[in-house]
Amino acid sequence: MPAPQKAQLEGIVLGLIQGAGLRGENAADLASAIAETLAGALDQFTQQIQVAPGIACTPAASAAPGRLL
Repeated sequence: MPAPQKAQLEGIVLGLIQGAGLRGENAADLASAIAETLAGALDQFTQQIQVAPGIACTPAASAAPGRLL
């Protein structure tokens, strides 16, 4: 599942900004900047999860029960 893009997040972020009572002529620009940053962060997060499916474990730690140090 791909991460949401800036255009998908911008309306949500703008609604959250307006709901928080932030007003002004640059409120839409702020929402755009936050949406772009959030989209990039979510994209990096989903790429990292796709690359690293599990936690690395040494063979000695998983060789037999009771051998964990």
